[in-house]
Amino acid sequence: MIVVEGYKAFKGVMLITPKNKEIQPFEIECDWLYKPEYDCWYGNGSSYPAGICEIVREY
Repeated sequence: MIVVEGYKAFKGVMLITPKNKEIQPFEIECDWLYKPEYDCWYGNGSSYPAGICEIVREY
């Protein structure tokens, strides 16, 4: 993982576990960027709150 001025970035797989229990957890493989001012991970053209994200694999 690369960390520069509070931003984190990595290439790998993230597990997204939605708070809505009707939606199944899913994995996304791409380049990820974390922005602390929004407490979100950004990847594959979407943003996800950090609280529902878990890093599965990092390349």
